[in-house]
Amino acid sequence: MKKIAALSILIILIGFYYFNNSRKVYLIGSSLPLKGIMNEMGNTVRLGTDISFDFYSDGFRKKIKYEFLDDKYEPKLTKENIKKLYKQNVFLMYGIVGTPTVKEILPFLNDNSIYLYAPFTGAEFLRKNRYVINFRASYKDEIKKIVKYLLKHNIKKIGVFYQNDEYGNEIYYQTYKILKNRNLKLNGVGTYKRNTFFITSALNEISHNRPQAIIMGSTSKVSAMFIEKYRKIDPKTVFCTISFVNPDILVKLLKNKKNIIFSEVVPYYNDKNIKEAVLFKKELKKLYPEKQPTFFAFEAYLANKILLRAFEKLSFPYTPFHLISIIKNTPKNFLQGIKINYKNNQLLNKTYLYIYKNRQFKEIK
Repeated sequence: MKKIAALSILIILIGFYYFNNSRKVYLIGSSLPLKGIMNEMGNTVRLGTDISFDFYSDGFRKKIKYEFLDDKYEPKLTKENIKKLYKQNVFLMYGIVGTPTVKEILPFLNDNSIYLYAPFTGAEFLRKNRYVINFRASYKDEIKKIVKYLLKHNIKKIGVFYQNDEYGNEIYYQTYKILKNRNLKLNGVGTYKRNTFFITSALNEISHNRPQAIIMGSTSKVSAMFIEKYRKIDPKTVFCTISFVNPDILVKLLKNKKNIIFSEVVPYYNDKNIKEAVLFKKELKKLYPEKQPTFFAFEAYLANKILLRAFEKLSFPYTPFHLISIIKNTPKNFLQGIKINYKNNQLLNKTYLYIYKNRQFKEIK
């Protein structure tokens, strides 16, 4: 019986080998908001991915194909896109943007044993899923650092403005929980509907409590509108954005950039002391001289670099599981100047706080 079992395992492995090694192209699938009010995020993720891909030889690049489908940041469209990619024999899902979109497709990924690498969300539930490997730190990590900073500066009245879906609920819950652990209560809560600008109710609800600071679980354009309107109510309020709020877009939309703390999961792309940042900007200028660097593009660039290294190392049995194992064991110093520390099902475990001054983001040490 042992010999039969061993033979069966060998046949399965050989089958995996011939099935996967016979592929002419490995398909990496993604669903992004390429249109709609979140289009800047989807397109910058795609941009960062393209930049890192250009480092590799033509022969290597011919083995890998990216398929980016538009979902307009709507979960139902994301699910439709994933099913299309599944029918195309997708090898790995990558870089899907948003908590509600990823949550919508998780059952399908789990049921069909499809791996997802580097989703652009910091939701805590993704730290416990065997088919998801995260690149970035979590929203929980970010909010902990924000609250610690605010309390250090004697800012204890903290409110939250958030998108009324799985993404916003995560920001609300983590903020509530972190404050509760410090024997503090939320001072003002306001929500709005995804892919809309209906924020009047949230303005009224939060301003009634007069918080000193507001943590924002929103998107870039909505955040800009909220800040502009809220400043007419209370110009001294401090606004704290988490990494899903694109700081590069936000500062362009606002006339007054003061009293805003920007939380990020990657270092500043203009930091000359970080070699990866220097390489990123150099490659961006070479390939897309008309484009400006952003945190989102830099994050995608770094995440995809790790993915491509894993494909270089991929050998028998040529399975997505093997690829994910290589990603998890990426050397700590692979990204030059950015430490990889795989734990809690994420490769990066550091967050950063910035202010915007003199047309630059300045890290708060």
